[in-house]
Amino acid sequence: MTRVCVIDDDEFFARLLATLVAGEDVEAVIAGDLAEATRCLEDADFDVVFLDVRLPDGNGLDLIPRIRELPGSPEVIIMTGLGDPDGAELAIRNGAWDYIQKTGAPEGLQLSFKRALEFRRSKQSAQPVERRGIVGESPLLMEALRQMSTAARSSANVLIMGETGTGKEVFARAVHANSARRGKSFVVVDCASLHEALVGSDLFGHRKGAFTGAMVDKDGFLQRADGGTLFLDEISELTLEVQKSFLRLLESRTIRPLGDTREVRLDFRLVCASNRDLAEMVEAGTFREDLFYRIRASVLRLPSLRELGEDVLGIAQHHLDRICNGSRLGHKALSSDLRAFFLEYPWPGNVRELIHILEAMVACAPEQEMLLPAHLPQELRIQMLRSRVGRAATKGQAPREHTPEPLVSWGEYKKREQDRIEQAYVDGLIEASGGDIRLAIQISQISPSRLYGLLSKHGRSLGQRAGGQARAVRPEGAAPRETAAADGEQ
Repeated sequence: MTRVCVIDDDEFFARLLATLVAGEDVEAVIAGDLAEATRCLEDADFDVVFLDVRLPDGNGLDLIPRIRELPGSPEVIIMTGLGDPDGAELAIRNGAWDYIQKTGAPEGLQLSFKRALEFRRSKQSAQPVERRGIVGESPLLMEALRQMSTAARSSANVLIMGETGTGKEVFARAVHANSARRGKSFVVVDCASLHEALVGSDLFGHRKGAFTGAMVDKDGFLQRADGGTLFLDEISELTLEVQKSFLRLLESRTIRPLGDTREVRLDFRLVCASNRDLAEMVEAGTFREDLFYRIRASVLRLPSLRELGEDVLGIAQHHLDRICNGSRLGHKALSSDLRAFFLEYPWPGNVRELIHILEAMVACAPEQEMLLPAHLPQELRIQMLRSRVGRAATKGQAPREHTPEPLVSWGEYKKREQDRIEQAYVDGLIEASGGDIRLAIQISQISPSRLYGLLSKHGRSLGQRAGGQARAVRPEGAAPRETAAADGEQ
């Protein structure tokens, strides 16, 4: 039995749509708002969900992530009378199957429903996806895996878009591993490292004597990819002249090696990747529009690491295990503080940055079974401690009661508030640095004498740990404290 949920506050249209898709093996349920839809989706499994954008209690697009997380993961068809192209793009990027207008012909609604069911059945009958090192279960990652699996089953050219370090080559290898060409060669071409003078030879090959230094025949990347998959990493780095040659190749599927008079016919699957917006490059005239449309028959958009939520921890542990195995070290785990930092950190370099950090930490602590924040590279450790200082300072501020206070002069009021802020910061700094004065100076970015003055002013001490007690240390060049309290009496 196929179950359909129609979420629309227009009762007449909802009933009309339910009638259009109904049949002997189709059961349709109607919900008039987000709250009712949530209850329906929790009570039963559905195959297809028709979702209106504007509902009485919110935006229908906000429901898509929750629908995608349902056990049955129903296909979502967005419908609206607005005809908003931006809404269509947003819906598709969030995992909706289709986007249709209510004002369209009934046949269009039925066709979209039929295609969604066919796609769903093809997914259920498909072979399990070979992940090839792709770790995670978040909705965005699962959507990227679904797109990869769909692309792998066809022979169309694939364009993988994503920030630097998001794993574009990993996904390209997964496309190859899940395709009919899996037993053939997978050839990687780093377009950014192609030498301008030798790019023709590198790509197309050459014959002996074709140019000075060509002592033997050489196959180019294209011949080596024959029968398999050719992966052009960072295709945006190709010059316009090479782009023109590549366009000819895609149209004819033949090449002529340098120094040869014969053409060679090739059969390969093309997968390209770019961390730059190729559409913007087309507008700027730095990427050929005809080539752009040739290579983007199927598009995969990879999420950044910071968008994957708790998947970060699974990805980190996966690569940590791989690094330890490669170095013949025992299993290592991440401490709770380190896990919390990994979830907070924005990861500008994505998975590549994560791997480099883990490699540095393992090199720093080869015998440790638990990796700690102390094993982080220095710049990241300082960033983590600064974050702690901010949290500790905020935590240390007691909530103020809204009771009238006698009005004082501006100078007195400013001095009170400054003292309050200084004391909260100093307390947070002591907690974060653990009594290490050099680390405290590095975190606070203030001079030793200024730091010592703040500690003295607020009756605090900061120093190396000795015998479980904090021993105050006066920074070099700082004046003695002009307070009655002796060191260590706080």
